[in-house]
Amino acid sequence: MQAYQGLDHIVLRLAQAERLHALLSGPLGLPVTWPLERAPFATFGWIGVGNTNLEIWAAASNSDLPEDCPFPLVQGVALAPENLATSLAQLASNGIRCKAPRVFQSEDELGALHANFTNSVVLDVSSDACCVFFCEWSANAPIAPWPKGLAARERRTNALAQLSARSGGPLGLVGLSEITLTTRDLANATNKWQRLSGSVSEPIALTADVNLRLCKGSQDVIESLAFSVRDLRAATAFLADRDLLEVSPAGEVLLCSKASAGLKFRFVEHTSAYPPALA
Repeated sequence: MQAYQGLDHIVLRLAQAERLHALLSGPLGLPVTWPLERAPFATFGWIGVGNTNLEIWAAASNSDLPEDCPFPLVQGVALAPENLATSLAQLASNGIRCKAPRVFQSEDELGALHANFTNSVVLDVSSDACCVFFCEWSANAPIAPWPKGLAARERRTNALAQLSARSGGPLGLVGLSEITLTTRDLANATNKWQRLSGSVSEPIALTADVNLRLCKGSQDVIESLAFSVRDLRAATAFLADRDLLEVSPAGEVLLCSKASAGLKFRFVEHTSAYPPALA
């Protein structure tokens, strides 16, 4: 049994958030799961891709990133636990180290202090440029834009329904299907990710419908995100008609880097039943 029920969100670190948020929610027709907000510390918003959310985050300062870190980047993978304490105990028994949980709070409309979410970084698979962490939301988080009282599993079911209701948008998007991560120490990273996920397949089955592909590289960083679409030929034609297509390898298409703010977004043909499975 995995120590988490799915991927809560993927953190995209950009210099500017508005353009990508507008592209994904506008021409690409994907649901907005967190409307764009402008705060002193960052401009941010979420886009739903069915089985997870893309958090588009433009920080007021990027001084927390190492100097040699590629930018923009996919900086974070947030795991959704069924119960955080149970998840941490399970990983500890598997020899995976995590930081002590940290609660983030804010006031509600009446001035009462409430927990928004509790995070715990999974140290053994994280780096300065790629943070993997548990994110356990409070059902009544004051900052959350979704209805109060929803459990994480209910939010994920609703997100899948939102994407399904619009047939995945013009691309026919099914969901996130693969994360490609480069690492300096492939053997060590493979061992740690297998113990985290409970999967020994190649690529690693991070969830029931998202794979993790590990590759040898000069940095520990997420190199690309792949999304499955119901009809790759139709998705290719849609992107080409709008000048959003980049020269692509056989069997996949790339969103042009100008449109994706320099991130590598790949689209591949979906190969199993639609919609993605809930973990």
